[in-house]
Amino acid sequence: MKTKLHTKLSLTNSRPFYYKHVKTICCFLVLFFLNVASYGFEQEKKNVTPIDIKNTTINNETEIKLDTNWEFYWNELIAPNNFTKHKSFALVSLNNWTQFKLSNSNKLPSFGYATYRKKISITKERPHVSLYIPAAYSSSKLWINGEFISEIGRVSKLKSTTQHRRFSQIIPLNTNETDFEIVIQVSNFYHNKGGINEPLILGTSYHLYNIKSKRIIADMIFIGCIGFIGVFFLFFFIFYWNKDQAVLYFATLCISLSYMALSDRYAPLTEIFPSVNWIILTKIEYLSLFISGVSASLFFKNIFTNFIHKNYTKIIIYSFSLLGLLDIFLPPPYFTKLLLPFLICMVINFSYITFVIIKAVLVKRYESLLLLVSMLLGSIIFYVHIFFFLEKNGYAIIYVNFGYVLVFLLLSMLLMTRFSNSFKELENSKELALQQKKEISIKSNQLSSVNLELEGNLKLLENYNTELDDFNHIVSHDLKSPLVAVHALASFIEEDLKATLDNETKNHLKLLKNVVSKMDALINGLLKYSKIARGNKNKELFSLNELLKDVINIVDHQNKSTINVPKEDLEIYANKIELEHAFQNLISNSIKHNDKERAVIDILVSKKSKEYLFSVKDNGPGIDEKYHHKIFKMFSQLDINENDVESTGIGLAIVKKIIAENHGVISLESEEKKGIKISFTWKI
Repeated sequence: MKTKLHTKLSLTNSRPFYYKHVKTICCFLVLFFLNVASYGFEQEKKNVTPIDIKNTTINNETEIKLDTNWEFYWNELIAPNNFTKHKSFALVSLNNWTQFKLSNSNKLPSFGYATYRKKISITKERPHVSLYIPAAYSSSKLWINGEFISEIGRVSKLKSTTQHRRFSQIIPLNTNETDFEIVIQVSNFYHNKGGINEPLILGTSYHLYNIKSKRIIADMIFIGCIGFIGVFFLFFFIFYWNKDQAVLYFATLCISLSYMALSDRYAPLTEIFPSVNWIILTKIEYLSLFISGVSASLFFKNIFTNFIHKNYTKIIIYSFSLLGLLDIFLPPPYFTKLLLPFLICMVINFSYITFVIIKAVLVKRYESLLLLVSMLLGSIIFYVHIFFFLEKNGYAIIYVNFGYVLVFLLLSMLLMTRFSNSFKELENSKELALQQKKEISIKSNQLSSVNLELEGNLKLLENYNTELDDFNHIVSHDLKSPLVAVHALASFIEEDLKATLDNETKNHLKLLKNVVSKMDALINGLLKYSKIARGNKNKELFSLNELLKDVINIVDHQNKSTINVPKEDLEIYANKIELEHAFQNLISNSIKHNDKERAVIDILVSKKSKEYLFSVKDNGPGIDEKYHHKIFKMFSQLDINENDVESTGIGLAIVKKIIAENHGVISLESEEKKGIKISFTWKI
């Protein structure tokens, strides 16, 4: 019995339209997409030109491209043995059918269906051969010599009944036959490309399966290693080192790339969920591509934070968010056109990052040097991949994928170096903390000693205050009592002997009484001065003009002077008693020492951010500049008038001390015979 003509030996997952860019994208993301180049099954084949198959000797190294002279039937799904009723649209070379033109010069649309047909003859004397069928856009059905071989997805004339799937396959050919008719039906209702855009390859079964096994090994190296690196750094970030966002971005980059490569080539979800929508899977793959792009960008941004422009992060996030939203909401085939703007964004991004890395290298950043080495290594691997080894060495793809993994390992080393440096800094911080703890302990002991000393000083101060209170009591009672007695005795003598006293004796008694009164005023001034620092420090809110009116009623109750208060009243928050005491001394001095018939006094005030500024200006005789330094000293009097009982030289010293206690400064402006202006500040 005649054996079956064709047996379907192998079925591998599809490479969607951008899988041929996957390795390039991986390198591009590591190097910010250094170049864009095709990377697919056809790159593992020699770039041969179409030849006469009948006259071709087939050996273990032969690869024959079947990419020309295909009969093409647009909008027709024709089964074998039915071609006599149909006319071919054209003889075409295998390409995206949107490049084919209708009779009116318009190109074919993306959505539609078609049938491809080609007849070949090969020599009888040949080793066992197979036919490599590339993945089509996006569902396909295959016959060879009229026998149904396979259906990828479900081919239909309607979008609703078409099931999109993209797989490549290797079909062994019957060794007893030399003539083969290949019929392929294709339907596409989701992608902007359509049809078969890669050549079918005829070669020995051993050669094609050898290439396939090497491809699987290369994929497992790349997907497994990059996926492991991503998962490792993700757990490392979650459980150990979540302070460095670069670790998270690098983990996301690796996981996104490994998922994209796995889904592109093997689509495991279609095996787990046979009815899953292919459009949803493609959108997820695009999202993983965009996520890898933004993760790579933010990874570099975190490495070179000090060199990146402040708006870089916003631009990256907004750009890739826009691409992601378009991917989610755009219907097919429009979302499949987003790869080009993505690659343009990454080329611009790469150019900027290259500039940043060079700038960082110039300032001798270790991370920039490691990244530069990664870029150079990735570039070398990429160009060797594209232009040299793949055409000469079947194992080159394994070495190339290992090289890509090495690039990611270099970046991993960069992250671990950052972690190591941070860990060293943490250890140094711990050592510094321990050292500071010891110093604090020493300081604490010293502080305890100081506190004990301070407690002793406080007790001593309390004793001094007690002694000062006793002294004040002595001054106010024991010293003042004899003065009162002397003053009273002089008055009695003057009253009793009024008729017999001569003028000289009367003057002596009057002088005695004045000296006693002056001594009493001096004692009162000393008491006031000693009580300033220990007085009531409570603050309150009050009207300045009301306070000044009360002071004026005390110092000028007979209204013999003109005292001008500020035109605009001001609410003051201060110690009212102390401020009143200061103004009372200054105004009374201006009245007492004025040489004019009527004293004119102007009081001014202004409020600043942290203090008040007060001024008291009069029209008195003024003070020569050479005496300015004496005016606020205790017991200092410029013109001592023995008849001036009230003048003790303590008043302005009391004012200066009150102002100093309220964190203010007092100053004097005066010239002889031009009046005097005393200004002082008062902290709010």
